[in-house]
Amino acid sequence: MQTITLEEAQARLLEVVHCVMSEKVELLRSIDRILAEDVYAHVSQPPFERSAMDGYAVRSEDIRTVSRSNPVCLKVIDRVCAGEVTDKSVHAGEAIRIMTGAMIPEGADCVVKQEDTDYGQEQVKIYVSLAQKMNCCPAGEDFHQGDCLGWEGEKVDAYMMASMASGGIDSVPVRRKVRAAVITTGEELMPHGQPLLPGKIYNANLAYLTGRLLQLDCNLTEGIFVGDDADKITAAVEKCAEEADVILTTGGVSVGVKDLLPEIMKKLGADILFHGIDLKPGMPTMASLYGGKPVISLSGNPFSASAVFELLMQPLLQKMTGSQQTSLVKKEADIAYDYPGNKGSRRVLKAYDDGHAVHITKGQHNAQMRQGIGTNCFVDMPAGTEPLKAGDKVHIWRL
Repeated sequence: MQTITLEEAQARLLEVVHCVMSEKVELLRSIDRILAEDVYAHVSQPPFERSAMDGYAVRSEDIRTVSRSNPVCLKVIDRVCAGEVTDKSVHAGEAIRIMTGAMIPEGADCVVKQEDTDYGQEQVKIYVSLAQKMNCCPAGEDFHQGDCLGWEGEKVDAYMMASMASGGIDSVPVRRKVRAAVITTGEELMPHGQPLLPGKIYNANLAYLTGRLLQLDCNLTEGIFVGDDADKITAAVEKCAEEADVILTTGGVSVGVKDLLPEIMKKLGADILFHGIDLKPGMPTMASLYGGKPVISLSGNPFSASAVFELLMQPLLQKMTGSQQTSLVKKEADIAYDYPGNKGSRRVLKAYDDGHAVHITKGQHNAQMRQGIGTNCFVDMPAGTEPLKAGDKVHIWRL
């Protein structure tokens, strides 16, 4: 087994994948999707000049010398609420009762808030002087027709959805969701919901990978268990490749008598991209290209499978969706307490970053998953790391 670095493994996978096709979805179904092209406003927001408050639309010229002790009395010629339009214009000595959000009537150039009046219905006393445009929201205050509301590669959030709705957009061009398939192998596995037999364990890998693929906004085309039967594994890979963009397998990649994946992929005519990463857990990981689809073959040990899944799939999905959002953000952080170091190969450790320090969990063995509950990062522990003291710097990947 010729091992390569994690970074080389990531690079080899990224070389062979491309963006998935685009599709249009209804605006209200676009949340968290990746834009396939720039989106521009069809209309300005607001599309007209409107009142910022409840009051009276007047001409600033008519109230130029007004004060509390010297009010002016104006004739109220109409009332307009949000969503309504008056056909009357404001002339000298006139006012229109107006509510927040309503269009500023023709002839008016400011709005006197109702608290600065006597609330008159037919005649209104105005007690303040205002300049032009006071208490008026201009057309295009938020954005103008033709402004870009979202750039290609951006993830649609609720603010963007609201802006697109205001901009008159009813369908959104996005990258379709990546279709992923999961094949779990290993005669020791049993599906949940059945009584556990002697020598068997429940299929944690299928549960983890299914959950994470859904969290990463993929469509799961298959989630199956095929044991250690070479013919069934072969048929499963062939079936999954018909629809999936990427296939994940677990188990069967090491050097045991039932580690069948390397030979199966060769017989299928797949191009082996690599077999072996200089990293623990996950050293026997293999990746291949079958029918133009990447097949990532993970270890059968649950933590090994989950760790390498995160480190390979997140950059892969970023490229396949054209996302501008950086996956696997790597940063330096303080370790929360002493750590004995790492005399062996480069290791990935489950940890929790609380914003001040990183807490490495207990239970880092390949099959231990419970200690990963609530974690949010991996510590990248290089080979030969000397013992660390609390406060020493380490590098982490935020997940």
